[in-house]
Amino acid sequence: MKRKLKSSIDPKDLMAVERATTALLGTAISIIVLGFVVEKFELFLHLISVELKGKDTSSLPQLVHVGYYNYLGMFIVGAGIILALYTYRYYTRWVRHLEEGIIDTDKGIYLALAVFVALIGTLLLASMIIL
Repeated sequence: MKRKLKSSIDPKDLMAVERATTALLGTAISIIVLGFVVEKFELFLHLISVELKGKDTSSLPQLVHVGYYNYLGMFIVGAGIILALYTYRYYTRWVRHLEEGIIDTDKGIYLALAVFVALIGTLLLASMIIL
């Protein structure tokens, strides 16, 4: 026999928190996939360098910084994992706020995401220009 418990949380507010949490998890998955693609780009560059050996490659740039993409990819995947774990904390904190009737915003996570995406974009742009 199930008992219905009265909740002080408005279902619309709870669903909004669940949508925001799902969006953060989607962002975490996207970041992990981006890191995987960047890391595998190193493998792609390595295969191209092996394929070009023995051919006239004097006009092609040398692929000496191939390992850079390996570390960058691992860093991005790690950041995605951290975001996925943070999402649970975000959800539980918001549910607690809703139970207590507190309205509070977490601007820090959006600042961190914006700075992280800008950093990754800058590193990828630098790798295209310099490497």
